[in-house]
Amino acid sequence: MKKYLFLLMAATSTNACAAPYVGLEYGVTNMSHDYSTTFSDNVSLMPDDSSSAFGGFVGYRFNEFGLEFAYKKFESDDSRSKTLNYHPPVETEREWNADLDAAQFTFKPVYFYNFNEKLQLKTGLGLTYTQYKYDSSAYTETENDLTDQESISDHEHGASKSESVFGAIASVGVEYMVMPSLALGASASYQVDSIANSTSFMLSSAYYF
Repeated sequence: MKKYLFLLMAATSTNACAAPYVGLEYGVTNMSHDYSTTFSDNVSLMPDDSSSAFGGFVGYRFNEFGLEFAYKKFESDDSRSKTLNYHPPVETEREWNADLDAAQFTFKPVYFYNFNEKLQLKTGLGLTYTQYKYDSSAYTETENDLTDQESISDHEHGASKSESVFGAIASVGVEYMVMPSLALGASASYQVDSIANSTSFMLSSAYYF
């Protein structure tokens, strides 16, 4: 009888600590990669700067461990411009642009450690599937400042590529329970695959059901 009572209490305790959760996150991602374009006039571009990132996640916590699926969108760009001719009110410029967009799906086991009833540590190590889309172009733009009329000429298509690859990600963060079911947090992550690597710093909100 005592054995069955112990098992019932253990099961009840386990269920109390098990909960699905959802969240949103926003922050900054810095991406390093090999995408670049050199145009016919020897201007070279390589999108390789920090950009805003946003995404969401769903997960299921089971005591100290959980499983989480996430989506994140971020992009990087590079551009140049040069005034070729200026006779007021008409200005002619040469523009060069390169854009790299990334849509990333993440699946990872996570570990929770409670410092106290309000503050918890959250770490994860898992897999990523990232879709990269790169595009670049150059063109000459003529604009009349009085009439706001614009014309485009001498358009040059640069390198363009779409690729999808698997990779790995590691993350660490903290969450603070502002309400019994609502947490605000901050995290850092590092992701790497055969095309690029990225470092992200994100702020998040999560709701535990």
